[in-house]
Amino acid sequence: MNRWKGALIGSIALLASLLLATAANAQDTESRLLKASAGLQMPGSEADSAWWFVSYPGEDELPSAERFSELTGCGHPGGGVSRNDFDATLDQLREVQPWMDRDQKKSARGFARLRKLFHRRYEELAVYRCETGTAEVPIHFVGVDENGLSGLLTVNIET
Repeated sequence: MNRWKGALIGSIALLASLLLATAANAQDTESRLLKASAGLQMPGSEADSAWWFVSYPGEDELPSAERFSELTGCGHPGGGVSRNDFDATLDQLREVQPWMDRDQKKSARGFARLRKLFHRRYEELAVYRCETGTAEVPIHFVGVDENGLSGLLTVNIET
């Protein structure tokens, strides 16, 4: 009986340490993503870009556009949600153009660093664009890791 109790206590301790390590990893991902996105400006947005960390722990794969709309409540009957290729989107955002000013070039280089960070942290990646029927267009840069679906959200202002 004592061996069984010892094994049970050991299993509980192991489970607790794994849960703490998983939570610490999720928090580390959040802080790194927010730090990497600080100051990045979405081209085409008519307002400064703010970035927020988002997390959907129950999701263990990239959802369809329809499922993502259900998860987040974003989208609009007239517009909906589109799922875009992560690398193609970030390749566009990180491209430095000759006409860009210093801050735009800095932001483009920042998107290149953000792309690398996402690839180090996540197994699968996608970008979801949520048409709301207004000038505010939420854009989610997300990936799947051992903690579920998470990533960054910004809102473009497009008039």
